[in-house]
Amino acid sequence: MIVVVIIGILAAIAIPNFIAMQARAKEAAVKSNCHTVQLAAEDFAVQNNGVYAPLVANFANALPDSDGDGNADPLNNPFTNAATEPVDGAAAGPGVTGYAPITQGGVDVGYTITGYGKDASVGPAGNGTIITLTSGQ
Repeated sequence: MIVVVIIGILAAIAIPNFIAMQARAKEAAVKSNCHTVQLAAEDFAVQNNGVYAPLVANFANALPDSDGDGNADPLNNPFTNAATEPVDGAAAGPGVTGYAPITQGGVDVGYTITGYGKDASVGPAGNGTIITLTSGQ
């Protein structure tokens, strides 16, 4: 009987920690996706005299292509386990990565990349955004 109680206590401690660890791992995957998009955006700017892309489609070919077929591999959305592509504008759905250029004088001089968590309640601002990357970071 004591063994059953001890197992119950251990389970009560371990299960919430395991669930929290899964959530942190999913958020880390979203952050990784954002950094992958950032590398592609920076690569585009290097090839275009420091001018950043106005749309994701302009640098999509710089995203990783593991099978060598000439098409970028889709990002993996950790919350839905579905293939996903970065979107133009701010991210607004679970696991989505968004890219928005910063335009000055008609030239795209920078960008903001956002990653969205599991829902609108997460993130430092409580609006769902768990990471924001800008050019030069």
